[in-house]
Amino acid sequence: MSSANVLDQQSITRKHRRILWASGLGIFLDGYDLSIMAVALILLKQQWHLTPSELGALGTAALVGALVGGLFGGPIADRWGRKTIYLIDIAAFFFAALLSGFAWDAVSLIVLRFFLGLGVGADYPLSSTYMAEFLPKKSRGAAMTWIFGLWMGGALVSSIVGLLLLQVGPDAWRWMLVSGAVPAALVLWLRRNLPESPRWFLRRGRWQEADEVVSWLAPHLNTLERQAALGELAASMEGARQHNWFDLFGKTYRRRTLYAAIPWFLMDVMGYAMAIFLPIMLLHLGLHSHVQALIGNAVFTASFVIGWIPLALLIDRIGRRKAQIWGFLGDAIGLGLVGAFALTGQPPFAIVAIGLIFFQVANSFGPGNTTWIIPTELYPTELRASGHGFGTAFSRVGAAVSVFFLPIIQAHFGVGGLLLILAAAGLLGAILTQILGVEMAGESLPESGAPGHDATMARRAA
Repeated sequence: MSSANVLDQQSITRKHRRILWASGLGIFLDGYDLSIMAVALILLKQQWHLTPSELGALGTAALVGALVGGLFGGPIADRWGRKTIYLIDIAAFFFAALLSGFAWDAVSLIVLRFFLGLGVGADYPLSSTYMAEFLPKKSRGAAMTWIFGLWMGGALVSSIVGLLLLQVGPDAWRWMLVSGAVPAALVLWLRRNLPESPRWFLRRGRWQEADEVVSWLAPHLNTLERQAALGELAASMEGARQHNWFDLFGKTYRRRTLYAAIPWFLMDVMGYAMAIFLPIMLLHLGLHSHVQALIGNAVFTASFVIGWIPLALLIDRIGRRKAQIWGFLGDAIGLGLVGAFALTGQPPFAIVAIGLIFFQVANSFGPGNTTWIIPTELYPTELRASGHGFGTAFSRVGAAVSVFFLPIIQAHFGVGGLLLILAAAGLLGAILTQILGVEMAGESLPESGAPGHDATMARRAA
């Protein structure tokens, strides 16, 4: 291998895999916690006699926390380094999960869920940015897709854990919420001594520290080869002025920020509504017991592999944009099918199963994964975590609004009307991705916001 940019050209190594697992298990925590909360809400709804507003607030609290965590976590990671909050955010998750099992009423649990969400929201821009800045360009999309599948892995594991803990009794929800502290402890251990991003070091002129990281990542390179590789990367950063958070909305980056944020917002409107309230919805769509609803939820969750595996194999060939458009359209078809039948009365359960699984497969092939990957590839190092953090925060607005109002909308319009509204969000997501989207598959991460670079991105959108 030549001394060209080692971060872009080398093959995936054991150290890359360590970085991927340490970062990706933070995504596992998000999927695990939000899905275990879906199971816990079934018990809490009866035990605490929750109103639709209280149910919505409990489902929304962690999402609001994630909004705040993403909004502030990204700029902190860009200014003071990825490692600054790499352990703090997971530690916050650990303690909040542990304390959630001791909540005494809805208000106390809402507060604890908010703090747990802070950790999740801060970890989203950090994990994605950290991974992207170490991965070679030819396999960046595939590697990040494989790892983001851990979100659904967490959701599936939590469905099984929730089903098993149901046998504990009426206070099983406490053990369910506390159980999230176990994988959080594993993540803390895995992240304890990972290095800072060499791109972040270079952007601040800290060559020696960047060289030490590249030496750790690629020990087969000698000193001259490492210096040449770092020199090429540094040259790509030349001409990039100092940025601040408000540059995300300036002329250079506005379109990219809209592309990073709005489709993700619409995906979360659909995705989090289904993730948190599907077990309850299934009780209105033909299933008659908590056990049946949880088994149905587990089958629905597991079906993500049918879309996820093909996406991981194809994303660096077909690109992120095309997969996202196809996925959004599939989301609209799947939810629209079930919603249309539900409007006429109790739909045949075969229709329910086909429509929901079609949604899940389409979502995992498209926006369920791509909306998390795309923001990491649109900005230079100095704005990368901030841009992803804003996308995270804006998406959680969609998730929080959806989850809070879902019980209320369902009470007024029924499950059929609710699902048709969610289907419309999928259709809008496909349209906006077509209008705003740019393609970065197979390209180096941008380090300059120069007009020439924007013109290149515009051509890729054509």
